[in-house]
Amino acid sequence: MSQSGLEFVPPRPLSARRMIEALRNAAVSHVVVVPDTYQKSFLSAVDQANDLAVVAACTEDEALGVNAGLYVTGHRPILSIQNNGIFACLNTLRGIALDGAVPTVMLIGLYGYKPDRPPEESALRMVRMLEPTLTTWGVPTRRLTSDEDLAAFPQVYEEALSRRGPSALVVPIPTAA
Repeated sequence: MSQSGLEFVPPRPLSARRMIEALRNAAVSHVVVVPDTYQKSFLSAVDQANDLAVVAACTEDEALGVNAGLYVTGHRPILSIQNNGIFACLNTLRGIALDGAVPTVMLIGLYGYKPDRPPEESALRMVRMLEPTLTTWGVPTRRLTSDEDLAAFPQVYEEALSRRGPSALVVPIPTAA
């Protein structure tokens, strides 16, 4: 039982192959990544996908800038980053995605999460506070707990475009091949 009184169902690893299919279904053109071992099977699959361009960034701040540049030049990028990086780049997220009204779809790995309880009950602040922080900033957030959740990806992408702002898809546990 979780603190909310609902039965807790642990997340299952997302299939990298199914994640790539979801990106294709949303007509994503570029994946801007801050290299991350947490989503390594997904990043490996992205590298092998000839129809997806990969742009590596050193920091989440840089990734947000690259995402904006790709968007304003007519591309359909997404970001693949980590929860720690969100906390580091909140000012850039505010300036570019929120105030600048740049659609920014983020796949956020939940580094440090232990799937024996819901993230909101984690002892680690970086895990426990990610979704509430994004909500406070007005960023629509969805947790991807199984491959079935990936079906929502195209809709989330289109909503970010129509709202002209950010959306977050939280990947709670490492991806699978």
